Amino acid sequence: MPKPSPSPRTPRPSMRCPWRADFSVVPAEQRRAGRYALQLLTQRPELLGRLEDSDFLGALWALCVPLIEPRVLVTLTAQWQKKEEREVETGDSAEDAFCDDDLPDFLVAPSRRSLRGVPGQRMRAYLADTLASIPKTTLQRLAAQDGTTPTHPSVAVIATSAGLNPVETAILDFAEKRTQTPAFGDFLRESQCSGLRNNYACLAAALDQPISALQQALGRTGSLRSLQLLSTRNRARCDLEDFLTPEDLLSDILIIAPENDAALLSAIVEPAPESRWTLADFPHLGRDGERLQRVLARAAGQGAQGVNALLYGAPGTGKTEFAQGLATAAGLTAYRVKTADEDGEGLSRQGRLGAYLLLQRLLRGRTDCLVIFDEVEDAFGSGHHPLLALFGGMVGRVDGDKGWMNRTLEDNPIPAVWITNNAENMDPAFLRRFLLPVAFTTPPKSVRRRMAECHLGDTVLPADLLDELAADAALLPAQLGAARRLLDLQPDADPVDAVRDGVAASRRLLHGSASPRQRKSATAFDVAYLNLAGGIAPGRIATALERNGQGRLCFYGPPGTGKTEFAHVLADALGRELVVRATSDLVSKYVGETERNLATLFNNLDAERSVLFLDEVDSLLHDRRQAKHSWETTQVNELLQQIEHFPGIFIAATNLMDGLDAAALRRFDFKLHFRPLAPAQRLALFAREALGGQDINAIPPLLARKLQSLEHLTPGDFANVVRQRNLLGEDLMPEEFLRRLMTECRWKEKSGAVAA
Repeated sequence: MPKPSPSPRTPRPSMRCPWRADFSVVPAEQRRAGRYALQLLTQRPELLGRLEDSDFLGALWALCVPLIEPRVLVTLTAQWQKKEEREVETGDSAEDAFCDDDLPDFLVAPSRRSLRGVPGQRMRAYLADTLASIPKTTLQRLAAQDGTTPTHPSVAVIATSAGLNPVETAILDFAEKRTQTPAFGDFLRESQCSGLRNNYACLAAALDQPISALQQALGRTGSLRSLQLLSTRNRARCDLEDFLTPEDLLSDILIIAPENDAALLSAIVEPAPESRWTLADFPHLGRDGERLQRVLARAAGQGAQGVNALLYGAPGTGKTEFAQGLATAAGLTAYRVKTADEDGEGLSRQGRLGAYLLLQRLLRGRTDCLVIFDEVEDAFGSGHHPLLALFGGMVGRVDGDKGWMNRTLEDNPIPAVWITNNAENMDPAFLRRFLLPVAFTTPPKSVRRRMAECHLGDTVLPADLLDELAADAALLPAQLGAARRLLDLQPDADPVDAVRDGVAASRRLLHGSASPRQRKSATAFDVAYLNLAGGIAPGRIATALERNGQGRLCFYGPPGTGKTEFAHVLADALGRELVVRATSDLVSKYVGETERNLATLFNNLDAERSVLFLDEVDSLLHDRRQAKHSWETTQVNELLQQIEHFPGIFIAATNLMDGLDAAALRRFDFKLHFRPLAPAQRLALFAREALGGQDINAIPPLLARKLQSLEHLTPGDFANVVRQRNLLGEDLMPEEFLRRLMTECRWKEKSGAVAA
């Protein structure tokens, strides 16, 4: 049996071969960085010419120092110190000085460090000769003892959790060394390698991998790019130092340094708090909630790919709370993509997207999970992000790959809920891939009451204040949360005042007014005092609307005849919330903005549980034949389209019926003419307000005859006189009450309001 051939003997370290005999004692990070540098130098001969450059030589030697036998370093230091002493004695140091401080300190003669002196040309030549003739066996021994396991624990965890292959793992390890080892970054920069082809060749040499394998790993479909771990911007024009730049997500992970899957998971997600909300708290989304609950639960259990829900709508409509309640109802554990880093600062857009994709990798194989990605518009809104196209940005660069996002929405193994405040500008190609889109409109008052109770219900606040807050549709959950914080920080203050003042200040900041505009009548409204033309009783209209669930009504007539009050009565009778808007809230001086405001108003309304009341509609539905500008016509067209396609109950009110566009009149199911009070109604209302509810027979005949002559008298006139009485703080005699009614009518005659 032949004897086995002896293994090559490790050369004894010496001045001619200063490398360590055992590299395993070198710290892993230093050993790996030095190995990458030596492999690059030996496989790219053109870099040997850079050894004449002090910056390159200094950076390279700093990486090599841990790989040198310490005994040899001591000898070198002693020899150079003796040489320097001779130079000082002979005075020859100036002509042979190599003045630069980029070499390590131990190579600088002790007495010359203050003068930034370093060994002369002979020492430089020695370093260059040593680095240019590294034995192949030395590199083989270094590679064998170094291995392939990433030296940074986080890189190892990412590689395992994300399922990276060996080439991708090596690339990620290289990028980590470039960031975490300053001398290695200096070495890459001073190599002066640039251009896509040269950088790939240098990277292949450093990693001892085929160029084709690196190109595949760094391709668009590779994990490193799809997970947003490495930047791909300007790769064709950058130098070797910037060829593999970590994205924000990788940088954050390296700082946190998670050492296992659980730690990595906590680094990229934030715990979803136990929801105080259930799907029952969103009655207006009952059918949507049941559908999403069924589909998401089955998708998670079966491991179905590409199941994504999109919750979109205005801020404060309860999207996040709904998503948390949905996860609970489906029996799934919710993981929310992190929105803040360890310093409390918001993660970058790239970092959040990368965290989402990495989270999908970490959770694969699980059948009890749901991913929630909130504030989508923040993640996709960056002008330099490859997914800028999602919100209408330019594509056409290498990074702007729509296919990448399509695959993200088609291949995710864990069902996901995406939440955004604005879906209007999203690319239709992406919208089509959301299997479960749900529109969120302004929640009904009952849901807003639940929101107020969640934030403030366990305090000493009275129930009527919570009702008051719920009645304001403009209040956001964040404002209610801020009110709670103010209440907690002012334990000695009156809780009602603390909450009211805080909400008012916040509302003024966000909406320009401290409180919502509310129309409060000084008199109690009664349908008995409506004088509607056409013979249609108010009760029949309410019954018809309740039976059909939709309708388009036009209320017209003089001011004060009860148009707005009747709209409130209708909404209450139908169990719906009346949403009142004036055209002044919608009209903008910017071209196209009015049309957008109209579309937003109709689209964000819960058509099944609300009644939309648009006052002073004549300014938006004026006759298009009288238009002087094109934008006047487009505004009318937009409103007509919205009215025609609105699936709920819409009421338009105007004092000027004659100026409405003919096409608008055809779109209203009922056109109700609100007329001034009939003679009997005038007497009855006078008896109620001026005589304290006595029978009309108690009205003096002279006053009754005068009332009969006030043909334009309206309930609004009575309300004005009652307000005057309240301001004066004194009772008005019936005669004085009548005189004031007559004054109100004269004002209307002078202003021409009686012509309507």
